[in-house]
Order: sequence, then structure tokens, then C-alpha cells
Amino acid sequence: MGAAGQGIGRISEAGWEALAAEVERELRRLDGGEVALEVLSLLARALSPLDAEDVAELLEIDDFTARGLLQVVLPSLDRILRWDGPARALRFQHEALRVAWAQRSAGRDEAIEARYRDAIARCTAETSRRPTAYFRRHASAHLALGGAPVASMLAFAEPGWVAAASAEALADALLDLRRLRDRIGEEVERCGSMPPSLAAALVRCAAAQGAAATLGDAEPWATPDADLVTPWLEADAARALSLLALSAEVSPSARAGVLERAFEIAENTGAGWSSPSALVAVAEAAEGERRIRVARFALAAARRSDEGDAVWGLVAAAGLLPEEEEAQEVAAEAIARAGGAPPALVPGPRVSEASAVALERASRSLPAPQRIRVLARLLSALPAEARVRAVQEIERRWAPWCFETREEAEAVTPYLSEPLLERALEEVPVWPVHALGARLVSVGREDEARALVLRWAGSSPGYRADALLRLGEALPPGRRPVEELRALFEELAPEERCNWVKEHPSASVALLGDEAALRIAEGCVEPSGSYARIGALARLAGALPESMRAEAARRAVLAFEAGGHDADALGDLCGAAPWISPADAARLLSASLLDASGTPSLAGVFQGWASVAQLAGLFRRAAGEETVLAAAEEVALAGRWLHRVG
Repeated sequence: MGAAGQGIGRISEAGWEALAAEVERELRRLDGGEVALEVLSLLARALSPLDAEDVAELLEIDDFTARGLLQVVLPSLDRILRWDGPARALRFQHEALRVAWAQRSAGRDEAIEARYRDAIARCTAETSRRPTAYFRRHASAHLALGGAPVASMLAFAEPGWVAAASAEALADALLDLRRLRDRIGEEVERCGSMPPSLAAALVRCAAAQGAAATLGDAEPWATPDADLVTPWLEADAARALSLLALSAEVSPSARAGVLERAFEIAENTGAGWSSPSALVAVAEAAEGERRIRVARFALAAARRSDEGDAVWGLVAAAGLLPEEEEAQEVAAEAIARAGGAPPALVPGPRVSEASAVALERASRSLPAPQRIRVLARLLSALPAEARVRAVQEIERRWAPWCFETREEAEAVTPYLSEPLLERALEEVPVWPVHALGARLVSVGREDEARALVLRWAGSSPGYRADALLRLGEALPPGRRPVEELRALFEELAPEERCNWVKEHPSASVALLGDEAALRIAEGCVEPSGSYARIGALARLAGALPESMRAEAARRAVLAFEAGGHDADALGDLCGAAPWISPADAARLLSASLLDASGTPSLAGVFQGWASVAQLAGLFRRAAGEETVLAAAEEVALAGRWLHRVG
């Protein structure tokens, strides 16, 4: 530092202002002083020191000219500036000097900010040029601080900006994307909705965030042979599934176009997908030769897979094949792979009629205990005639305690003949009493159903509440165990009551009344009950009278926000999307997409928790079909630019 700066730390605020004024007067008398004044004004608004390259970018001159300019003017500025360090970067000798100069040039704020905006636009628009270190690090901050339009910040969500050169570069890119997300959130708050342009920006930004997270996991800068093919294929599968979800939120005239995008993705890369379930979902939505082609991709994926859904993938693919003989062979392959285990073959209620038929035929050689358990799991999916035959076979092969799970027993109960119903009544509590009660009601034995539940549901308050709610909804008004249920609810803690309303919203409204059900959900105020409260309110939105649904949804959103955006409750909130206000839906989208997933990745942007697929209904609610289509367009485009990253 020169002699002029020796006592610089002791100057008062008035002294800084006087020094700045003195330098300004001197520069105005110098030839070329106006350029020096411009440099000082730019530096006063910089977020870190500027080097010659940065000055060149801001003044739109070449680097050589910028260095020559600085060599000429810097001797006149040595009282207030430093130009040192390895990068020879310019900075004020004291923060108070920077503030003083910013105040002196306040009248030129817009012109100076325009120089920064123009420089940033050039740096981000021209992918062939490398931005200076300053603009690489601070471009998004300048735009965010200036409240720049969202559109001007979308360049930070482009693959050319989300570089994978190092962990540090990726961290900088993620910071840029966070600033973009924050600007989108600010605009959502201002608009009170999610117009198509903001929906597109949100999905594009989330996709870039997911891509950056995936690159961060792979670390291609540290591992030259890092596997990026697998996550890209997973992302393609997720993109197709998100398009299927979005297609359900648009009119039939627009649906075909959204579905076509999903089919194109599956046909282009589906042969490499690892998820049979994703391919099955796409195939089920397709028709003709395309359906068969994607179904064969699913079959191949299931055969390659050693994951838990591989057997189910074989069963599901069997139902999509055109020839019954081949379908039965694939179903037999699934049985062999599962060792005949019914839960692996039919893990849940979602099985197509064609798959059920193929599996019913292929399982005829199974031992009786396994055979009737498989039949029990298939009953609801079989066509009517095949179901009658299956029930008859179950009756012939019936043995005491032959069903090993509550789900199997519950699946068979609606089809029990009266003789078998009597035998099942002897096997309570293995047989769920609410299901047996419902069957008794269906054959006109209401008093027995009521007595059964009250007799067997006394083992615990929770078991009793579950049984009373399940049976009560099946009974006609006037015959429901209303008083028993109300008395039982008085014994339960607020969180338990709330949880049972969440599990049985329709039954709670039918037996307890709409106002009472809403009060119980609202009455769970303990921090530990936040999830139950949000879920109960959200589910009640679909069960209450129409005039009360929007209010229940509003309270659910408020509880979600007050509870710190509990991601576990997001699924229930999405179920209430038809009754959530557009402003609330837009705010939920902005706050949740990818951010609430917990494990961000490129695939996670499109499928899974807090993904486009899960939030599809909120996109429609936020601003209608055009917003859904804008999101779908970004999902489709994501593959064209994200696959170039890394």
C-alpha cells in the first residue's frame, strides 16, 4: 500500500465521503476520466473484486484494451483502490469507500445494473465462450438481487451452465439454481397462481437441480469411468411415468399428445430400463403393436431383474402379451421364480384381468394350500365366470386356517357362500371381523354383523375403532354403531382419534357427522400428531359435503405449512388437489417439487415423492390445463438437454 493509504483505517465516515468527492473532481479533469468513473461505479456494485477480464466484459471491450485502460487510470486511483493478488483484481481499499462511491453514483444505478445484466446475458447465452470467474460465480446473485425476470435466469438451468468439471463448479451451479427457484417462488407469491411460463420454469429448474445432484453422486470429474448411463435411463423411465400422470390431468383432445411423448421415450430407450413396473405402466397406456413392443421390453427387464418386483413384472407382462399360450408360459415362469409364493405373485390388488386369467391357469398345478391362496388374491380381477369357478374351487379345497394373511381372507370374504361363511366365523380372529360383518350385512344378517364386531373387537381400542368404522359404513343409517363409536372415541387420545379419521374419512363422516369429524382432525395439535392432522384434513376434503371440502383442504394446507412442510403428508395433500385453492396449489408446487423428496436425483424430479408425477393434480389446480401442458413440454424436453450433461 502506498503512503496515501497508511492511515486509511482511521478515516471517519465524513472523511470517506470527502475522499470520494475529491477523487471524482480529479477524474473529471483528466482525459479519460469518465471511463475511470465508470469503472469505479461498476466496482462499487460488484460482489467481489473485478479483474481486467471482468472490466472488459462490463465495458464491452477486449481484454488487451481493458488492461491498457487500467494501466492508464489506476495511478490516479491508488488512494482508493487496490490492484493486487495473483489475479490482479481491483477492489476498494475499504468497504466504507465502496459505500461512499455507490452513494455518489446512485443516480446511475439503472445504467450500471444494465451493464451487469447485459454482461450476464452475453456470458450465459453464448455457450461457446467461457464466462469469467466473476460472472461464473456471481451472475445469478446479481440477477436475484435486482429482482430480474425469471426468464432472464433460465440460462442457469441449461446443461452448458450445470458443468461437471469439479465438485466446486457443481456447488456453484446448485447455488445458481437455488436462486432461480427462489425467484420462481417470489413470482408465484406475487401471481397467486402458477401460469404456464412459471410451471415450465419450475420443472426446468428442478430438472437441472436433479441432474446436478445425480452428477454429484457419480463424480465424473474424479472417476473417468463413472456410470452415468444408468441414472439417465432411470430418468427416462421416470419422465415417461410423469407424462402418464400429467396426461390424466388434461382433456381427451390434449391427452393423446402428452401420451405420445411418453411412448416415444419408452420406444427409444425402454429396452435398457431396469424397472419392469415402469414399462408395464407405459405398455398398459399404449395400443396395438406399440403396446406389445413395450410389453416385451417389460418382460425382458423382469427377467434381468433381481429386485423384489421382478416376479410381479413377469405376471404383469404376461397380461400384455397377445397370445394366451405365451402369456400362460410367462405366468408359469413367474410361479417357478417365486417358488409358488402367493404374496410374490400377487403382492397387491393391482392386477389386470388378462394377467389374472394367465396366472389362474398357470397355477393349477400348485399344491392346494398355495393354489387357493393365489386364487384368493386374484378373485377381484378375474372375469365373472372364472371368478365363480375359482370360488367353487376354494370351497372344495377349503381347510381350517388355510389363509395365512388378513389380506387373503379379506379378499375371499365378499364371495363366501353361507355354509363357508359359517366356517369362517369359526376362524375369527384370523378372519377380519369387519369383512365378515360386511358379508353378513350383504346377506341380510345385520344384527349378527353388529354383534360380531362388538364381540370380537374388544381386544384393543384401536382394533375396535377400526372394525366399528369399517362395518358401520356398510350398515344402513339407523343401524350403524354410532353411540358405541362415539363412546370409544372418548377413550382415545387426540392423536389416535385423528389417525382413525385419517384412515377412514368417509366412515368417520357417516358415523360421527361432518362437523365432528372435522373437529377431531383439527383437534390434534400435538407436534407428534402433525402428520395425522394434515392427512386427516386432506382426506376429509374428499369425504365431506361439497360445501365443506374447500375449507378442509385449506386447513390441510395451513397445517402442512405450519408443520414445516412435512414431506410424508404430501401424498394426502395431492389427493385433495381438486379442492385446494389455485394460490395454495401453486405455492405447494413451488415449495415441494424435488425439494421435499429427501433424496434428490434426476429421476426423482419426475417420479417418486415430491415429483412431477405425484404433483400432477396440483399443476392442473394451480392454473388449469395449459399449466399441465407446459409442465409436460418441459418433461419431454428434459431428455434432449440433460443427457448432454457430464
